Amino acid sequence: MELHMYIAIIIFIVTYAFLIAEKIHRTLIALSGAILMVLFGVFEDPRTIFAEHVDFNTIFLLLGMMAFVVVIKKCGLFEYFGMKALSMSKGNLVKLYMYMVAFTALTSAILDNVTTILVIVPITLAVADTAKIDPIPFVLGEIFSSNIGGAATLIGDPPNIMIGTAASLSFMQFVINLGPAILVIFFVINGLLLLLFRKSLSQKIDLDKITFDRNPVESPRRFKISIILLLITVTLFVLQEYIYLSSAFIALTMATISLLILFPKGVEENLSEVEWSSILFFVGLFIMVGGIEETGVLESIADFMMRISKGSMQTAKLLFLNISGLASAFVDNIPYTATLIPVVESMKKINPDIFGNLKPLWWSLSLGACLGGNGTAVGASANVIGLAVLKKYYHKQISFLKFMFYGMFVLVVSLFISSIYVTIAF
Repeated sequence: MELHMYIAIIIFIVTYAFLIAEKIHRTLIALSGAILMVLFGVFEDPRTIFAEHVDFNTIFLLLGMMAFVVVIKKCGLFEYFGMKALSMSKGNLVKLYMYMVAFTALTSAILDNVTTILVIVPITLAVADTAKIDPIPFVLGEIFSSNIGGAATLIGDPPNIMIGTAASLSFMQFVINLGPAILVIFFVINGLLLLLFRKSLSQKIDLDKITFDRNPVESPRRFKISIILLLITVTLFVLQEYIYLSSAFIALTMATISLLILFPKGVEENLSEVEWSSILFFVGLFIMVGGIEETGVLESIADFMMRISKGSMQTAKLLFLNISGLASAFVDNIPYTATLIPVVESMKKINPDIFGNLKPLWWSLSLGACLGGNGTAVGASANVIGLAVLKKYYHKQISFLKFMFYGMFVLVVSLFISSIYVTIAF
């Protein structure tokens, strides 16, 4: 198994090197890495790969929401919201930026990050296209804010759901204990990003000179129906834990209904606009992370944290926070969190006097696992989808290294603030 562990690590590192180089399409790289892990015997039983390692809830959530967004986009909904956002900002790009990122963070605290990004980014691109401004500062700010906002609540990010279930923590406990840190991180990060993007955001837009190339609402009937469908979708996601429906089922159901009502004769045309390459990219990524998980790499990280932090709650808190943050920038935070939950639980058995109250460790793990997604372009699903939508609809691309430059800056600042917070608050 140790040999397979080294093989998995080498394939994982080489794959990331190719992703950074961007000479080959990222979907081919991820699928090639997944195939190599299977061919080199990393998986004990390759027949279980799709059952155990590919998160089909995420795959079908992406598929459903992409199809749904394609349909309501054609009804002019995003351009209409974009026009309203521009009007509210009175042409001030800094105000517009703060409106968009604040709305993104708040929505991500309630909805899935991917859903939020799939709704917000098209609105942003509609604004950018109309006002002839650079959308990149806005899209980056929204991606980072979606991951920051998602960390604030029990339902905002999958690791929090897992931690809340394992530790019996309520929705309000997450808000009370993590809310203050997330609020500070949100304003500090976006304040720094405004400084970094001050050149792009310094211009003032003359709203009187702006006209949409066409009327965003071509069919008032379809437009009204698209608003109703969007409200129903958001409501279903908010009530998800009470109605016992998976996010994937909600997304696929609303995609089907929207196609059925709005474009029953344009099914193939609409589905052809789904980001199929991103779907396959995620499949490859899930398999590669599954190889890392199955060969014990994550357990080795957990064992290292256990050995280093024995006897010190302060050391344990900072280790769980910072190592989780850095690891989650490269490894899917769902299997990572699943591996670390038993580690946190075992700390109480090792030293009940010092680790009698595990809540500080739960909060540290939550902050690290959720905020770590901002580190790289593949650190969170929202990142991959946000960049894919930017490329598809606006033909602008943010390279892996460029995203990592901003992402690691955001991550390091976030972890620094979180480290101070967990040291003082808990």
